[in-house]
Amino acid sequence: MLQADIDISCQSAQFRWAAQTHVGMVRDENQDALFADPHVPIFLISDGMGGHRGGALASKIISEDLPVMIENALDRLKVGAPATIRKILKHAIAEQSRQLNLEGTSETGYKDMGATIVITLIRKRRCFVANLGDSRAYLLRNNRFRQITRDHSVVSELIEQGKLKPEEAENHHAQGQITQYAGMQESARSYIRSFALKKGDRILLCTDGLTDMLDEAQIKKILKANPEPEQAAKALIHQANNAGGHDNTTTLIIDWQPNTSPSSPPTTPKQQ
Repeated sequence: MLQADIDISCQSAQFRWAAQTHVGMVRDENQDALFADPHVPIFLISDGMGGHRGGALASKIISEDLPVMIENALDRLKVGAPATIRKILKHAIAEQSRQLNLEGTSETGYKDMGATIVITLIRKRRCFVANLGDSRAYLLRNNRFRQITRDHSVVSELIEQGKLKPEEAENHHAQGQITQYAGMQESARSYIRSFALKKGDRILLCTDGLTDMLDEAQIKKILKANPEPEQAAKALIHQANNAGGHDNTTTLIIDWQPNTSPSSPPTTPKQQ
């Protein structure tokens, strides 16, 4: 039986956000997981590796443990320089991956369990973004829509090396093969970046269930046509399912609107 939609939305004094996850039209189990704590604020999406029995468990562990690890490190921080926060994210993700790998060798885990990660942390009007694998973050600013994460995949690396043209990627035999993920045996090397937020910025976090079904032009069109985060998150998943819904899909949207009076108090941290 296909699982129902799960959606969360909230508005704070500086931003509005909403998230939704759906099993899709083909899979029987949703191996995506999400976490949101608007008080920090920190937002995370994790996609359990397809085909591995431990995918759902891996993403669940990440959504429960990694935000706590990061928040504890931030609480101990005396000087929050951007370089220091980027180091905290990189170290926490590497440690989470190591712990997940150990879990996979335990009696309660699954061999080769793993998951992707994309995470956003907002601190002092600055956005920090980190990812492992092919779950992505995008930024819509002043009508410009661009990916702000880097895919850790065979196809992406071939394109960067000039060995593959972007238009050839969709039908390449290595499509879907990722080179970095949480739970891998080697030390995980996440991609980290940060940038100053500007009023009107819209940030999208998503799993490949969305980007495999819709191209960037379609995603941008939907984001621009739906000004409310909750509407946009639902519309993206609806269109992904209409296009085939071959995988689980999770979307999380953050609209940066400083000095906006909230219509309702922030919710407590959410996990799905």
